[in-house]
Amino acid sequence: MSLRFWINLVITVVVAGFAIVTAYILVGDLKKSINEEIEAGTRVTVQLLETVIASSQEAAEGGDEMAALAMFLRDAGRVRANEIRLYDALDNLIYESPPSVYKQGRWAPEWFASLVRPPLPDVRLELPGGTIVVTPDSSRSILDAWDELKWLGGLLLAFFVLLNLLVFWLLGRFMQPLQSILAGLSQMERGRFDVRLPEYRLPEFASISHSFNRMAQALEDSIFENRRLALIAQQSSDAIIIHDLEGRVSFWNSAAERMFGYWASEILGNSAMKLAPPEKQDELRDTLDKIRRRERVEHLETTRLTRSGELVDVALSAAPLVDPVSDEVIGEICAMRDMTEHKRMQQTEEALEQNRRLTQLIQSRLEEERRNIARELHDELGQCVTAIKSIGTAISNRQDGTSEETRKNAGTIVSVASHIYDVVHSIIRQLRPSALDHLGLSEALREVVAAFQSRHPEVVAELVLGPDIDGSAEDINITVYRIVQECLTNVIRHSQASRVIIAVSRDDNSSMGDALRVRVQDNGKGLDVPDASASSRFGLMGMRERVQAFGGSLDIVSGGPGEGVMVEAMIPVKQPQAETAELT
Repeated sequence: MSLRFWINLVITVVVAGFAIVTAYILVGDLKKSINEEIEAGTRVTVQLLETVIASSQEAAEGGDEMAALAMFLRDAGRVRANEIRLYDALDNLIYESPPSVYKQGRWAPEWFASLVRPPLPDVRLELPGGTIVVTPDSSRSILDAWDELKWLGGLLLAFFVLLNLLVFWLLGRFMQPLQSILAGLSQMERGRFDVRLPEYRLPEFASISHSFNRMAQALEDSIFENRRLALIAQQSSDAIIIHDLEGRVSFWNSAAERMFGYWASEILGNSAMKLAPPEKQDELRDTLDKIRRRERVEHLETTRLTRSGELVDVALSAAPLVDPVSDEVIGEICAMRDMTEHKRMQQTEEALEQNRRLTQLIQSRLEEERRNIARELHDELGQCVTAIKSIGTAISNRQDGTSEETRKNAGTIVSVASHIYDVVHSIIRQLRPSALDHLGLSEALREVVAAFQSRHPEVVAELVLGPDIDGSAEDINITVYRIVQECLTNVIRHSQASRVIIAVSRDDNSSMGDALRVRVQDNGKGLDVPDASASSRFGLMGMRERVQAFGGSLDIVSGGPGEGVMVEAMIPVKQPQAETAELT
Protein backbone atom coordinates (compact mmCIF):
# COMPACT_ATOMS: atom_id res chain seq x y z
CA MET A 1 0.00 0.00 0.00
CA SER A 2 1.20 3.49 -0.86
CA LEU A 3 2.19 6.25 1.53
CA ARG A 4 -0.74 8.36 0.32
CA PHE A 5 -3.16 5.62 1.29
CA TRP A 6 -1.69 5.26 4.80
CA ILE A 7 -1.77 9.00 5.44
CA ASN A 8 -5.40 9.22 4.31
CA LEU A 9 -6.18 6.21 6.48
CA VAL A 10 -4.66 7.90 9.54
CA ILE A 11 -6.65 11.09 8.85
CA THR A 12 -9.82 9.02 8.45
CA VAL A 13 -9.25 7.27 11.76
CA VAL A 14 -8.54 10.56 13.57
CA VAL A 15 -11.61 12.30 12.11
CA ALA A 16 -13.78 9.27 12.83
CA GLY A 17 -12.58 9.22 16.43
CA PHE A 18 -13.27 12.94 16.76
CA ALA A 19 -16.76 12.44 15.30
CA ILE A 20 -17.51 9.61 17.72
CA VAL A 21 -16.40 11.67 20.73
CA THR A 22 -18.41 14.68 19.50
CA ALA A 23 -21.49 12.53 18.92
CA TYR A 24 -21.17 11.10 22.40
CA ILE A 25 -21.03 14.58 23.94
CA LEU A 26 -23.92 15.82 21.79
CA VAL A 27 -26.12 12.87 22.66
CA GLY A 28 -25.48 13.45 26.35
CA ASP A 29 -26.35 17.16 26.05
CA LEU A 30 -29.47 16.38 23.99
CA LYS A 31 -30.67 13.85 26.50
CA LYS A 32 -30.21 16.33 29.35
CA SER A 33 -31.92 19.13 27.38
CA ILE A 34 -34.92 16.97 26.40
CA ASN A 35 -35.29 15.74 29.96
CA GLU A 36 -35.33 19.30 31.32
CA GLU A 37 -37.75 20.46 28.61
CA ILE A 38 -40.23 17.60 29.08
CA GLU A 39 -39.98 17.77 32.86
CA ALA A 40 -40.71 21.52 32.84
CA GLY A 41 -43.63 21.05 30.45
CA THR A 42 -45.08 18.31 32.63
CA ARG A 43 -44.90 20.52 35.73
CA VAL A 44 -46.67 23.35 33.91
CA THR A 45 -49.33 20.93 32.65
CA VAL A 46 -49.93 19.48 36.10
CA GLN A 47 -50.21 22.94 37.67
CA LEU A 48 -52.67 23.99 34.96
CA LEU A 49 -54.77 20.89 35.51
CA GLU A 50 -54.81 21.37 39.27
CA THR A 51 -56.08 24.92 38.77
CA VAL A 52 -58.70 23.73 36.27
CA ILE A 53 -59.82 20.97 38.63
CA ALA A 54 -60.26 23.45 41.48
CA SER A 55 -62.22 25.81 39.22
CA SER A 56 -64.40 23.04 37.83
CA GLN A 57 -65.27 21.85 41.31
CA GLU A 58 -66.54 25.33 42.27
CA ALA A 59 -68.36 25.83 38.98
CA ALA A 60 -69.96 22.42 39.00
CA GLU A 61 -71.45 22.42 42.51
CA GLY A 62 -74.64 20.50 42.29
CA GLY A 63 -73.74 19.58 38.66
CA ASP A 64 -71.63 17.02 36.79
CA GLU A 65 -67.98 17.81 37.61
CA MET A 66 -66.51 15.15 35.27
CA ALA A 67 -68.54 16.41 32.30
CA ALA A 68 -67.42 19.96 32.93
CA LEU A 69 -63.80 18.88 33.21
CA ALA A 70 -64.04 16.85 30.01
CA MET A 71 -65.52 19.84 28.20
CA PHE A 72 -62.62 22.01 29.40
CA LEU A 73 -60.02 19.51 28.25
CA ARG A 74 -61.64 19.26 24.81
CA ASP A 75 -61.55 23.03 24.49
CA ALA A 76 -57.93 23.17 25.66
CA GLY A 77 -56.78 20.40 23.31
CA ARG A 78 -53.18 19.09 23.66
CA VAL A 79 -51.20 20.75 26.44
CA ARG A 80 -47.51 21.01 25.42
CA ALA A 81 -45.64 17.67 25.10
CA ASN A 82 -48.08 15.69 27.25
CA GLU A 83 -50.86 13.24 26.65
CA ILE A 84 -53.88 13.73 28.99
CA ARG A 85 -56.44 11.02 29.64
CA LEU A 86 -59.55 11.34 31.87
CA TYR A 87 -61.06 8.24 33.49
CA ASP A 88 -64.28 8.01 35.55
CA ALA A 89 -64.60 6.19 38.84
CA LEU A 90 -64.95 2.85 36.97
CA ASP A 91 -61.73 3.48 34.90
CA ASN A 92 -63.69 4.14 31.77
CA LEU A 93 -61.88 6.48 29.37
CA ILE A 94 -63.88 9.71 29.11
CA TYR A 95 -61.34 11.90 27.31
CA GLU A 96 -57.96 11.51 25.56
CA SER A 97 -55.93 14.41 24.19
CA PRO A 98 -55.51 14.48 20.39
CA PRO A 99 -52.16 13.54 18.82
CA SER A 100 -49.61 16.25 18.10
CA VAL A 101 -49.74 17.77 14.62
CA TYR A 102 -46.12 19.00 14.87
CA LYS A 103 -44.07 17.09 12.28
CA GLN A 104 -46.89 14.61 12.12
CA GLY A 105 -46.03 11.23 10.62
CA ARG A 106 -42.28 11.51 11.23
CA TRP A 107 -40.31 9.75 13.90
CA ALA A 108 -36.71 9.58 14.97
CA PRO A 109 -35.00 6.16 14.68
CA GLU A 110 -35.73 3.91 17.62
CA TRP A 111 -32.04 3.41 18.48
CA PHE A 112 -31.57 7.20 18.73
CA ALA A 113 -34.83 7.66 20.70
CA SER A 114 -33.71 4.99 23.19
CA LEU A 115 -30.45 6.92 23.75
CA VAL A 116 -32.03 10.34 24.54
CA ARG A 117 -35.54 9.50 25.80
CA PRO A 118 -35.93 10.79 29.40
CA PRO A 119 -37.22 8.23 31.92
CA LEU A 120 -40.21 10.36 33.19
CA PRO A 121 -43.14 8.54 34.87
CA ASP A 122 -46.84 9.23 34.37
CA VAL A 123 -48.52 11.74 36.73
CA ARG A 124 -51.91 10.75 38.21
CA LEU A 125 -54.34 13.33 39.61
CA GLU A 126 -57.06 11.75 41.69
CA LEU A 127 -60.55 13.33 41.49
CA PRO A 128 -63.68 12.64 43.54
CA GLY A 129 -65.30 11.08 40.52
CA GLY A 130 -62.32 9.75 38.55
CA THR A 131 -58.64 10.15 37.59
CA ILE A 132 -56.54 12.28 35.26
CA VAL A 133 -53.36 10.61 33.87
CA VAL A 134 -50.68 12.88 32.41
CA THR A 135 -48.09 11.01 30.23
CA PRO A 136 -44.99 12.98 29.16
CA ASP A 137 -44.44 12.62 25.38
CA SER A 138 -40.86 13.40 24.29
CA SER A 139 -41.17 12.10 20.71
CA ARG A 140 -41.39 15.59 19.11
CA SER A 141 -38.40 16.87 21.08
CA ILE A 142 -36.44 13.76 20.13
CA LEU A 143 -37.38 14.29 16.47
CA ASP A 144 -36.14 17.91 16.65
CA ALA A 145 -32.87 16.70 18.17
CA TRP A 146 -32.52 14.04 15.43
CA ASP A 147 -33.05 16.63 12.68
CA GLU A 148 -30.37 18.87 14.17
CA LEU A 149 -27.97 15.95 14.55
CA LYS A 150 -28.50 14.88 10.94
CA TRP A 151 -27.67 18.34 9.71
CA LEU A 152 -24.52 18.43 11.82
CA GLY A 153 -23.54 14.89 10.68
CA GLY A 154 -23.93 15.87 7.03
CA LEU A 155 -21.72 18.88 7.62
CA LEU A 156 -19.05 16.70 9.26
CA LEU A 157 -19.23 14.18 6.42
CA ALA A 158 -18.75 16.87 3.81
CA PHE A 159 -15.79 18.25 5.80
CA PHE A 160 -14.29 14.76 6.05
CA VAL A 161 -14.58 14.06 2.30
CA LEU A 162 -13.17 17.47 1.41
CA LEU A 163 -10.25 17.04 3.83
CA ASN A 164 -9.33 13.61 2.41
CA LEU A 165 -9.47 14.84 -1.17
CA LEU A 166 -7.33 17.84 -0.32
CA VAL A 167 -4.71 15.74 1.51
CA PHE A 168 -4.65 13.15 -1.30
CA TRP A 169 -4.10 15.85 -3.90
CA LEU A 170 -1.39 17.60 -1.88
CA LEU A 171 0.48 14.34 -1.24
CA GLY A 172 0.39 13.47 -4.94
CA ARG A 173 1.73 16.89 -5.82
CA PHE A 174 4.57 16.95 -3.29
CA MET A 175 5.63 13.30 -3.83
CA GLN A 176 6.24 13.63 -7.57
CA PRO A 177 10.05 13.80 -7.12
CA LEU A 178 9.96 10.25 -5.75
CA GLN A 179 9.44 8.96 -9.29
CA SER A 180 12.76 10.35 -10.50
CA ILE A 181 14.48 9.13 -7.30
CA LEU A 182 13.17 5.60 -7.85
CA ALA A 183 14.27 5.73 -11.49
CA GLY A 184 17.78 6.73 -10.41
CA LEU A 185 17.92 3.90 -7.88
CA SER A 186 16.77 1.45 -10.53
CA GLN A 187 19.57 2.52 -12.87
CA MET A 188 22.11 2.25 -10.07
CA GLU A 189 20.80 -1.24 -9.32
CA ARG A 190 21.63 -2.17 -12.92
CA GLY A 191 25.19 -0.87 -12.50
CA ARG A 192 24.81 2.67 -13.88
CA PHE A 193 26.85 4.41 -11.17
CA ASP A 194 27.21 7.54 -13.32
CA VAL A 195 23.53 8.43 -12.86
CA ARG A 196 22.81 11.65 -10.92
CA LEU A 197 19.61 13.21 -9.54
CA PRO A 198 18.55 16.82 -10.29
CA GLU A 199 18.03 19.56 -7.73
CA TYR A 200 14.59 19.71 -6.07
CA ARG A 201 12.79 22.73 -4.61
CA LEU A 202 11.65 21.00 -1.43
CA PRO A 203 14.49 20.86 1.11
CA GLU A 204 13.75 17.25 2.12
CA PHE A 205 14.01 15.96 -1.45
CA ALA A 206 16.99 18.19 -2.12
CA SER A 207 18.78 16.50 0.80
CA ILE A 208 17.95 13.08 -0.64
CA SER A 209 19.28 14.15 -4.04
CA HIS A 210 22.59 15.32 -2.57
CA SER A 211 23.01 12.12 -0.56
CA PHE A 212 22.20 9.96 -3.60
CA ASN A 213 24.70 11.78 -5.79
CA ARG A 214 27.43 11.50 -3.16
CA MET A 215 26.74 7.77 -2.80
CA ALA A 216 26.87 7.19 -6.58
CA GLN A 217 30.16 9.08 -6.80
CA ALA A 218 31.61 7.10 -3.89
CA LEU A 219 30.64 3.80 -5.53
CA GLU A 220 32.17 4.88 -8.83
CA ASP A 221 35.38 5.85 -7.07
CA SER A 222 35.41 2.61 -5.07
CA ILE A 223 35.24 0.47 -8.19
CA PHE A 224 38.17 2.37 -9.65
CA GLU A 225 40.09 2.00 -6.39
CA ASN A 226 39.33 -1.72 -6.27
CA ARG A 227 40.99 -2.24 -9.62
CA ARG A 228 44.11 -0.45 -8.39
CA LEU A 229 44.31 -2.21 -5.02
CA ALA A 230 43.73 -5.65 -6.56
CA LEU A 231 47.33 -5.65 -7.85
CA ILE A 232 48.41 -6.75 -4.37
CA ALA A 233 46.96 -10.22 -4.97
CA GLN A 234 48.55 -10.76 -8.38
CA GLN A 235 51.29 -13.08 -7.08
CA SER A 236 49.04 -15.32 -5.01
CA SER A 237 49.11 -19.08 -5.72
CA ASP A 238 45.34 -19.23 -5.21
CA ALA A 239 42.95 -17.88 -7.79
CA ILE A 240 41.78 -14.52 -6.46
CA ILE A 241 38.78 -12.81 -8.02
CA ILE A 242 37.12 -9.53 -7.05
CA HIS A 243 33.69 -8.60 -8.33
CA ASP A 244 30.90 -6.24 -7.35
CA LEU A 245 27.58 -7.22 -5.82
CA GLU A 246 26.12 -7.80 -9.27
CA GLY A 247 28.83 -10.31 -10.09
CA ARG A 248 30.85 -8.19 -12.55
CA VAL A 249 34.52 -9.13 -12.31
CA SER A 250 36.91 -6.27 -11.58
CA PHE A 251 40.06 -8.22 -10.68
CA TRP A 252 41.56 -11.47 -12.02
CA ASN A 253 45.02 -12.61 -10.95
CA SER A 254 47.51 -14.86 -12.70
CA ALA A 255 46.54 -17.97 -10.72
CA ALA A 256 42.97 -17.51 -11.92
CA GLU A 257 44.26 -17.33 -15.51
CA ARG A 258 46.08 -20.65 -15.05
CA MET A 259 43.15 -22.35 -13.31
CA PHE A 260 40.32 -21.26 -15.63
CA GLY A 261 42.14 -20.50 -18.90
CA TYR A 262 40.76 -16.96 -19.29
CA TRP A 263 43.08 -13.99 -19.70
CA ALA A 264 42.27 -11.01 -17.49
CA SER A 265 41.37 -8.93 -20.53
CA GLU A 266 38.79 -11.53 -21.55
CA ILE A 267 36.98 -11.82 -18.23
CA LEU A 268 37.10 -8.32 -16.67
CA GLY A 269 33.69 -6.64 -16.80
CA ASN A 270 31.93 -9.95 -17.45
CA SER A 271 29.74 -11.72 -14.94
CA ALA A 272 31.23 -14.29 -12.54
CA MET A 273 28.21 -16.44 -13.44
CA LYS A 274 30.27 -17.41 -16.50
CA LEU A 275 32.47 -19.55 -14.25
CA ALA A 276 29.59 -21.41 -12.59
CA PRO A 277 28.06 -24.46 -14.27
CA PRO A 278 24.25 -24.31 -14.65
CA GLU A 279 23.63 -26.36 -11.51
CA LYS A 280 25.79 -23.96 -9.43
CA GLN A 281 24.14 -20.70 -10.51
CA ASP A 282 21.87 -20.58 -7.45
CA GLU A 283 24.83 -21.35 -5.18
CA LEU A 284 26.70 -18.33 -6.56
CA ARG A 285 23.64 -16.12 -5.99
CA ASP A 286 23.38 -17.37 -2.39
CA THR A 287 27.06 -16.50 -1.85
CA LEU A 288 26.43 -12.96 -3.09
CA ASP A 289 23.46 -12.66 -0.72
CA LYS A 290 25.68 -13.66 2.21
CA ILE A 291 28.28 -11.11 1.17
CA ARG A 292 25.61 -8.41 1.11
CA ARG A 293 24.77 -9.40 4.71
CA ARG A 294 28.49 -9.07 5.61
CA GLU A 295 28.83 -12.81 6.14
CA ARG A 296 31.93 -14.78 5.20
CA VAL A 297 32.09 -18.04 3.26
CA GLU A 298 34.84 -20.40 4.42
CA HIS A 299 36.16 -23.42 2.47
CA LEU A 300 33.05 -24.09 0.42
CA GLU A 301 33.74 -27.14 -1.75
CA THR A 302 32.15 -26.63 -5.14
CA THR A 303 32.88 -26.83 -8.86
CA ARG A 304 33.67 -24.19 -11.46
CA LEU A 305 33.82 -24.18 -15.23
CA THR A 306 37.03 -23.60 -17.18
CA ARG A 307 37.28 -22.02 -20.60
CA SER A 308 37.55 -25.45 -22.23
CA GLY A 309 34.29 -26.57 -20.59
CA GLU A 310 35.92 -28.83 -17.99
CA LEU A 311 34.79 -28.86 -14.39
CA VAL A 312 37.38 -28.21 -11.72
CA ASP A 313 36.84 -28.94 -8.02
CA VAL A 314 37.70 -25.93 -5.86
CA ALA A 315 37.58 -24.86 -2.22
CA LEU A 316 36.08 -21.39 -2.19
CA SER A 317 36.46 -18.73 0.47
CA ALA A 318 34.79 -15.34 0.14
CA ALA A 319 34.65 -12.16 2.18
CA PRO A 320 32.84 -8.85 1.71
CA LEU A 321 34.75 -5.95 0.23
CA VAL A 322 33.90 -2.95 2.45
CA ASP A 323 34.47 0.71 1.60
CA PRO A 324 36.52 2.13 4.53
CA VAL A 325 34.89 5.56 4.13
CA SER A 326 31.21 4.72 3.84
CA ASP A 327 31.49 1.34 5.61
CA GLU A 328 29.36 -0.16 2.85
CA VAL A 329 29.75 -3.52 1.16
CA ILE A 330 30.74 -2.81 -2.41
CA GLY A 331 31.82 -6.23 -3.63
CA GLU A 332 33.29 -9.64 -2.90
CA ILE A 333 36.84 -10.92 -2.57
CA CYS A 334 36.92 -14.57 -3.60
CA ALA A 335 39.83 -17.03 -3.29
CA MET A 336 39.71 -20.50 -4.88
CA ARG A 337 42.10 -23.43 -4.45
CA ASP A 338 42.26 -26.49 -6.69
CA MET A 339 40.82 -29.44 -4.73
CA THR A 340 41.21 -32.20 -7.31
CA GLU A 341 43.35 -34.47 -5.15
CA HIS A 342 41.29 -33.83 -2.08
CA LYS A 343 38.16 -34.60 -4.09
CA ARG A 344 39.58 -37.95 -5.14
CA MET A 345 40.05 -38.88 -1.49
CA GLN A 346 36.55 -37.68 -0.71
CA GLN A 347 35.13 -39.76 -3.56
CA THR A 348 36.90 -42.81 -2.15
CA GLU A 349 35.27 -42.19 1.22
CA GLU A 350 31.91 -41.71 -0.46
CA ALA A 351 32.37 -44.98 -2.34
CA LEU A 352 33.02 -46.70 0.98
CA GLU A 353 29.91 -45.13 2.43
CA GLN A 354 27.97 -46.20 -0.66
CA ASN A 355 29.18 -49.75 -0.11
CA ARG A 356 27.92 -49.57 3.46
CA ARG A 357 24.54 -48.36 2.24
CA LEU A 358 24.52 -51.15 -0.33
CA THR A 359 25.24 -53.64 2.42
CA GLN A 360 22.36 -52.25 4.43
CA LEU A 361 20.08 -52.53 1.40
CA ILE A 362 21.22 -56.10 0.73
CA GLN A 363 20.55 -57.01 4.35
CA SER A 364 17.15 -55.36 4.13
CA ARG A 365 16.31 -57.22 0.94
CA LEU A 366 17.63 -60.47 2.44
CA GLU A 367 15.40 -60.04 5.49
CA GLU A 368 12.45 -59.27 3.23
CA GLU A 369 13.15 -62.41 1.20
CA ARG A 370 13.42 -64.45 4.39
CA ARG A 371 10.09 -63.06 5.50
CA ASN A 372 8.50 -64.02 2.17
CA ILE A 373 9.98 -67.54 2.28
CA ALA A 374 8.80 -67.98 5.89
CA ARG A 375 5.34 -66.83 4.88
CA GLU A 376 5.26 -69.25 1.95
CA LEU A 377 6.47 -72.12 4.14
CA HIS A 378 3.81 -71.32 6.71
CA ASP A 379 0.96 -70.74 4.27
CA GLU A 380 1.70 -73.46 1.68
CA LEU A 381 3.94 -76.22 3.06
CA GLY A 382 2.53 -75.91 6.58
CA GLN A 383 -1.02 -76.30 5.38
CA CYS A 384 -0.10 -79.26 3.18
CA VAL A 385 1.67 -81.05 6.03
CA THR A 386 -1.32 -80.35 8.28
CA ALA A 387 -3.64 -81.78 5.64
CA ILE A 388 -1.48 -84.94 5.30
CA LYS A 389 -1.46 -85.31 9.07
CA SER A 390 -5.23 -84.92 9.24
CA ILE A 391 -5.77 -87.52 6.47
CA GLY A 392 -3.39 -89.96 8.14
CA THR A 393 -5.11 -89.49 11.50
CA ALA A 394 -8.50 -90.07 9.89
CA ILE A 395 -7.25 -93.29 8.24
CA SER A 396 -5.67 -94.62 11.45
CA ASN A 397 -8.88 -93.96 13.40
CA ARG A 398 -11.23 -95.65 10.91
CA GLN A 399 -13.11 -98.69 12.22
CA ASP A 400 -14.75 -99.85 8.96
CA GLY A 401 -12.63 -102.92 8.32
CA THR A 402 -9.37 -101.16 7.53
CA SER A 403 -6.47 -103.56 7.94
CA GLU A 404 -4.05 -103.27 10.82
CA GLU A 405 -1.17 -102.69 8.45
CA THR A 406 -2.98 -99.76 6.83
CA ARG A 407 -3.65 -98.15 10.20
CA LYS A 408 -0.02 -98.71 11.15
CA ASN A 409 1.18 -97.06 7.97
CA ALA A 410 -1.27 -94.20 8.55
CA GLY A 411 0.20 -93.72 12.03
CA THR A 412 3.66 -93.60 10.50
CA ILE A 413 2.45 -90.92 8.08
CA VAL A 414 1.06 -88.92 11.01
CA SER A 415 4.37 -89.22 12.90
CA VAL A 416 6.44 -88.18 9.86
CA ALA A 417 4.04 -85.29 9.10
CA SER A 418 4.33 -84.07 12.71
CA HIS A 419 8.11 -84.16 12.44
CA ILE A 420 8.03 -82.29 9.13
CA TYR A 421 5.66 -79.73 10.69
CA ASP A 422 8.08 -79.16 13.59
CA VAL A 423 11.02 -78.86 11.20
CA VAL A 424 9.12 -76.37 9.02
CA HIS A 425 8.24 -74.21 12.02
CA SER A 426 11.86 -74.34 13.21
CA ILE A 427 12.99 -73.17 9.76
CA ILE A 428 10.35 -70.41 9.83
CA ARG A 429 11.62 -69.19 13.22
CA GLN A 430 15.17 -69.17 11.86
CA LEU A 431 14.13 -67.29 8.74
CA ARG A 432 11.86 -64.72 10.38
CA PRO A 433 10.86 -64.62 14.07
CA SER A 434 7.13 -64.02 14.23
CA ALA A 435 7.47 -62.45 17.69
CA LEU A 436 9.55 -59.65 16.16
CA ASP A 437 6.67 -58.69 13.86
CA HIS A 438 3.86 -59.03 16.36
CA LEU A 439 5.26 -58.62 19.90
CA GLY A 440 8.35 -56.43 19.55
CA LEU A 441 12.08 -56.75 20.13
CA SER A 442 11.89 -57.73 23.82
CA GLU A 443 9.62 -60.72 23.24
CA ALA A 444 11.58 -61.82 20.17
CA LEU A 445 14.82 -61.86 22.22
CA ARG A 446 13.13 -63.78 25.02
CA GLU A 447 11.90 -66.31 22.48
CA VAL A 448 15.29 -66.85 20.81
CA VAL A 449 17.04 -67.19 24.20
CA ALA A 450 14.37 -69.61 25.44
CA ALA A 451 14.74 -71.71 22.27
CA PHE A 452 18.53 -71.69 22.69
CA GLN A 453 18.19 -72.78 26.32
CA SER A 454 15.81 -75.61 25.43
CA ARG A 455 18.13 -76.93 22.69
CA HIS A 456 21.31 -76.52 24.74
CA PRO A 457 20.51 -77.02 28.44
CA GLU A 458 24.22 -77.48 29.18
CA VAL A 459 24.79 -73.72 28.62
CA VAL A 460 23.18 -71.27 31.07
CA ALA A 461 21.78 -68.31 29.08
CA GLU A 462 20.92 -65.11 31.00
CA LEU A 463 18.96 -62.34 29.28
CA VAL A 464 19.05 -58.79 30.68
CA LEU A 465 16.74 -56.30 28.93
CA GLY A 466 16.69 -52.59 29.71
CA PRO A 467 13.60 -50.39 29.53
CA ASP A 468 12.53 -48.62 26.35
CA ILE A 469 14.26 -50.95 23.90
CA ASP A 470 11.06 -51.46 21.91
CA GLY A 471 9.77 -48.93 19.41
CA SER A 472 12.81 -48.73 17.13
CA ALA A 473 12.65 -49.13 13.37
CA GLU A 474 12.13 -52.62 11.97
CA ASP A 475 15.57 -52.82 10.35
CA ILE A 476 17.22 -51.91 13.67
CA ASN A 477 15.20 -54.53 15.55
CA ILE A 478 16.11 -57.29 13.08
CA THR A 479 19.78 -56.24 13.25
CA VAL A 480 19.79 -56.59 17.05
CA TYR A 481 18.00 -59.92 16.75
CA ARG A 482 20.50 -61.26 14.17
CA ILE A 483 23.49 -60.15 16.29
CA VAL A 484 22.16 -62.04 19.31
CA GLN A 485 21.29 -65.03 17.13
CA GLU A 486 24.76 -65.11 15.53
CA CYS A 487 26.51 -64.73 18.90
CA LEU A 488 24.54 -67.63 20.41
CA THR A 489 25.40 -69.77 17.38
CA ASN A 490 29.12 -68.93 17.84
CA VAL A 491 28.90 -69.82 21.53
CA ILE A 492 27.76 -73.35 20.66
CA ARG A 493 30.10 -73.83 17.68
CA HIS A 494 33.35 -72.34 18.97
CA SER A 495 33.46 -71.13 22.60
CA GLN A 496 32.85 -74.35 24.65
CA ALA A 497 31.25 -72.02 27.20
CA SER A 498 28.98 -72.99 30.08
CA ARG A 499 27.43 -69.56 30.56
CA VAL A 500 26.46 -66.67 28.32
CA ILE A 501 24.99 -63.28 29.23
CA ILE A 502 22.93 -61.29 26.72
CA ALA A 503 22.26 -57.63 27.64
CA VAL A 504 20.30 -55.15 25.50
CA SER A 505 19.67 -51.60 26.74
CA ARG A 506 19.02 -48.05 25.57
CA ASP A 507 21.92 -45.60 25.95
CA ASP A 508 20.91 -41.91 25.63
CA ASN A 509 24.38 -40.55 26.46
CA SER A 510 26.58 -42.45 24.04
CA SER A 511 28.99 -40.70 21.70
CA MET A 512 26.55 -41.29 18.82
CA GLY A 513 23.50 -40.00 20.72
CA ASP A 514 20.49 -42.17 21.40
CA ALA A 515 21.58 -45.75 20.67
CA LEU A 516 20.86 -49.40 21.43
CA ARG A 517 23.71 -51.20 23.24
CA VAL A 518 23.91 -54.97 22.58
CA ARG A 519 26.40 -56.97 24.65
CA VAL A 520 26.90 -60.77 24.48
CA GLN A 521 29.60 -62.27 26.74
CA ASP A 522 30.49 -65.92 27.38
CA ASN A 523 33.00 -67.68 29.61
CA GLY A 524 34.47 -69.90 26.90
CA LYS A 525 37.97 -70.33 25.51
CA GLY A 526 38.06 -67.06 23.54
CA LEU A 527 39.34 -66.37 20.03
CA ASP A 528 42.67 -67.58 18.66
CA VAL A 529 43.53 -64.33 16.83
CA PRO A 530 45.69 -61.45 18.16
CA ASP A 531 43.14 -58.75 17.36
CA ALA A 532 39.62 -60.01 17.95
CA SER A 533 38.05 -56.87 16.44
CA ALA A 534 39.80 -57.57 13.13
CA SER A 535 38.65 -61.17 12.91
CA SER A 536 37.80 -62.27 9.37
CA ARG A 537 35.29 -64.92 10.36
CA PHE A 538 32.27 -64.69 8.15
CA GLY A 539 29.76 -64.40 11.02
CA LEU A 540 31.67 -61.60 12.74
CA MET A 541 32.18 -59.80 9.43
CA GLY A 542 28.45 -60.01 8.75
CA MET A 543 27.63 -58.52 12.15
CA ARG A 544 30.15 -55.73 11.64
CA GLU A 545 28.72 -54.85 8.23
CA ARG A 546 25.18 -54.80 9.63
CA VAL A 547 26.16 -52.43 12.43
CA GLN A 548 28.34 -50.14 10.30
CA ALA A 549 25.52 -49.81 7.78
CA PHE A 550 23.59 -47.93 10.49
CA GLY A 551 26.58 -45.77 11.43
CA GLY A 552 27.20 -47.83 14.55
CA SER A 553 30.23 -49.63 15.96
CA LEU A 554 31.06 -53.25 16.82
CA ASP A 555 33.77 -54.17 19.34
CA ILE A 556 34.98 -57.74 19.96
CA VAL A 557 37.14 -58.38 23.03
CA SER A 558 38.65 -61.82 23.60
CA GLY A 559 40.12 -62.87 26.95
CA GLY A 560 41.94 -65.96 28.03
CA PRO A 561 40.38 -69.32 28.87
CA GLY A 562 37.41 -68.84 31.17
CA GLU A 563 37.07 -65.21 30.20
CA GLY A 564 35.60 -65.93 26.78
CA VAL A 565 34.56 -63.36 24.20
CA MET A 566 32.57 -60.15 24.62
CA VAL A 567 30.77 -58.74 21.57
CA GLU A 568 29.39 -55.22 22.02
CA ALA A 569 27.46 -53.35 19.35
CA MET A 570 26.25 -49.73 19.46
CA ILE A 571 23.46 -48.94 16.97
CA PRO A 572 22.08 -45.37 16.65
CA VAL A 573 18.31 -45.35 17.02
CA LYS A 574 17.73 -42.22 14.94
CA GLN A 575 19.30 -42.58 11.54
CA PRO A 576 20.28 -39.58 9.36
CA GLN A 577 18.44 -39.16 6.07
CA ALA A 578 20.43 -40.87 3.33
CA GLU A 579 19.83 -41.75 -0.25
CA THR A 580 18.87 -45.37 -0.76
CA ALA A 581 21.36 -47.34 -2.80
CA GLU A 582 20.03 -48.79 -6.01
CA LEU A 583 20.76 -52.33 -7.12
CA THR A 584 21.34 -52.76 -10.81
